[in-house]
Amino acid sequence: MILVVEDDEDDSILLTRQLARLELQEEVRIIDDGLDALAFLLMASPAPFAVFLDLHLPRLTGIELLTEIRREPRLFDLPVIVTTGSIDPHDFDTCSRRLGVFAYLPKPIGIDLFRRIIACGRSQGSFFPRPVDPHLADVASPMLHDET
Repeated sequence: MILVVEDDEDDSILLTRQLARLELQEEVRIIDDGLDALAFLLMASPAPFAVFLDLHLPRLTGIELLTEIRREPRLFDLPVIVTTGSIDPHDFDTCSRRLGVFAYLPKPIGIDLFRRIIACGRSQGSFFPRPVDPHLADVASPMLHDET
């Protein structure tokens, strides 16, 4: 199962369509609230293969949710892909360096970049083989520091 934590219905539909185009639609669960997502993750057995996480969520922000995920031993290595409209360098640094996300993707997410993320995750025979890919986490870096 893949968990999508996104409160914008249009963004969750687009992400689900991209997963389907890459034949990853076996089971996608969408939760639109950070606190509900945390409750789900703490009770889910087995844990999802991966989580696509928006940072701007009601009741518990994406960063707060990610912090709780990393505190839970059973979920510590859960691959999290942040999908966000935030271009705040602090958010990027917190997610990619301190909380070890697999990738930090600024919205809107193009299908080519999305395919690269999935291909990297499949490269070693599993959906997402490691919690952090520094190369892909740095994809957003030039956008965060662009002064134009």
